[in-house]
Amino acid sequence: MFLWPIYGLSKKYSKKFKFKTNYSKTVFKKSLHVFFIDGGSDVELLLEFYSLLSPKYNLHAYGIFFTNTPRHADVLVILSRPTQKMLTIIQEAISQMPSPYGVILAENSQIGLDFEKLNLKNVVAHLKDVSEPTEILKKLIEIAQGGLIC
Repeated sequence: MFLWPIYGLSKKYSKKFKFKTNYSKTVFKKSLHVFFIDGGSDVELLLEFYSLLSPKYNLHAYGIFFTNTPRHADVLVILSRPTQKMLTIIQEAISQMPSPYGVILAENSQIGLDFEKLNLKNVVAHLKDVSEPTEILKKLIEIAQGGLIC
């Protein structure tokens, strides 16, 4: 009974002030689900990638979400060049992804197997010398908005 005056007051102000967002309408129409595999990277690239989850970058506002399984993912991000033992795990993850899907290769060192020799399908981006998470974020937003996956 005490809350009704507050409810009425908030309803009055919410009608008075209508807030506009800067996001276009197409951003929230379709979300992009990302699964990533650490192919054998040093911790630097992994921490840079994890920083995308911080509120500073606000991935959810762009409709980008991380998944725990490749079966729900649209994009697979492979961090660093894979080692020989990780190659079978990467191929198994790719085989479980629903089509259409895309693969982003991100590397910052020369250790591991060369990406060109792996013959991975549906590679939409190959980011070399990644030092900032914004480089990966720009590519994910580009895919989410433009739809590089076909």
